[in-house]
Amino acid sequence: MKKMIPILLSLALLFSMIAGMASAATFELTSDTSVQVEELQAYTDILAMFSATPVDLTAIKAAYEQKMQDKVAKVNADIDTNITFILEAAIDSKLSDGQAKQAVDKGLQWYFYSVISNLTKVTVKEALIANDLATAKVALEQAIELYQGSLQSTAQKRDNYYKDYGVMTQDLIDTVAIPGMRAAVEARDSLAFSVNRQILDKTLIKVFALAAMKYAVSAPQADADKAKIEMTEGYFFYMPIYNSLKGGSATDATFIAETFGSGDVSKLKDVEINAAFAAAIIGKISGYFNTTIEKDMAGGKLDTAQEHAMEGNMFLVALEVLIKKQLGEEAYTAVNVEATKYYNAVKANDAATAKGHSFNILKVLAKLNGVHTVVNSNVLTVNGSATTADAKSYINASTDRTLVPVRFITQAVGATIAWDQPTQTVTVTQDGVEIKLVVGQTAIVKDGVTLETVLDQPMLLKDDYNFIPLRAITEIMGYKVFYQAGEIIIVR
Repeated sequence: MKKMIPILLSLALLFSMIAGMASAATFELTSDTSVQVEELQAYTDILAMFSATPVDLTAIKAAYEQKMQDKVAKVNADIDTNITFILEAAIDSKLSDGQAKQAVDKGLQWYFYSVISNLTKVTVKEALIANDLATAKVALEQAIELYQGSLQSTAQKRDNYYKDYGVMTQDLIDTVAIPGMRAAVEARDSLAFSVNRQILDKTLIKVFALAAMKYAVSAPQADADKAKIEMTEGYFFYMPIYNSLKGGSATDATFIAETFGSGDVSKLKDVEINAAFAAAIIGKISGYFNTTIEKDMAGGKLDTAQEHAMEGNMFLVALEVLIKKQLGEEAYTAVNVEATKYYNAVKANDAATAKGHSFNILKVLAKLNGVHTVVNSNVLTVNGSATTADAKSYINASTDRTLVPVRFITQAVGATIAWDQPTQTVTVTQDGVEIKLVVGQTAIVKDGVTLETVLDQPMLLKDDYNFIPLRAITEIMGYKVFYQAGEIIIVR
């Protein structure tokens, strides 16, 4: 069964590039999914209440409280808090019926996604490890019931909206992820299940991300009432993936949440939202590259490495529209080829080859959101556009550290810099974080606190420019540095 994994990887990348529409699959289930069917019926019934004239929001709130609230709050209290807040505000005429409907509809989809995630990530996986096939099969089919009753149509709608980009999230889930998980359960193969679960989970993350990006475009173009409804819809589509994307870039993930949550359509600019999504998702990808190669493979955890490799690759697939829109179809094809080679290298336990392919992927992604440069050059490519630093970077032969002029940081990651001549102190500020460095010292002061972590060599003054170790300072500022054969990539 483990031989199926590289085949499924290729299929995942293939399906993400095929244009067209697929009809929704209907899965034959034999387990007891009556609880899930009941919840889906409650979801349908509550939404149907919005069709009444006039809409009785008090009755809708009562129906939600009776049929779903306890279950929702138990799974994720934040979902209930958000749904209840919008319903109460609409009852008080502070928000519209349309906003209340979107809060209930998309809020319950958020709930169903959370349940699906828990069933597949925890219940099925633990049952497989315990060799409890019966429990694993029931839990998986319960997750499938919830998916096809709530999120399958949402995926299909996203595919239809982005059909010009060849997006096929629903087909990828229906023909690759779910069949792969079912086959893995029957074979009692926990690794194959975990790999296919990543295809399901990250494709659903892609669905939610694409939905939010869609409303970042359409809401500012709509009339005032519809714009508010679409802001609410975008917010509730985004929140299921907020915590995940915070792991890639807390600053960017929070920016998206706060922008949609503000209800102020004048703050919603699709270019800024897209840039924030790119930064956060690239941060997830680069993080999984590090985890897979530097931790899992280095520690001999090859099964975990394969799962994490697939997880990173599926976040890459989530960038499909942004890559195709900004860099072109060929760029997306190229990174997918590299992703397949990267995964196969991980599976073969070839860390050096895997690292090379991951670097090639990051070179492309840095054109979306990141920095590319080479040692002994003052030319930087920032988000795909070339710029020039004050002085060249170089490798300090005595410490084997790549040193860059401090102003390199400002140009590379959009920070600001201040120089105090009397104290020989440089202050770098970005995203509200202030870092102070002193010439000749290794200490780092962050937001007024001296860190236990120190520079691996002192900041030094050379040719009237302050030079600092690149990796140390960028990682303190929340970025990752990747190096290969004299080339440098900086991403979230």
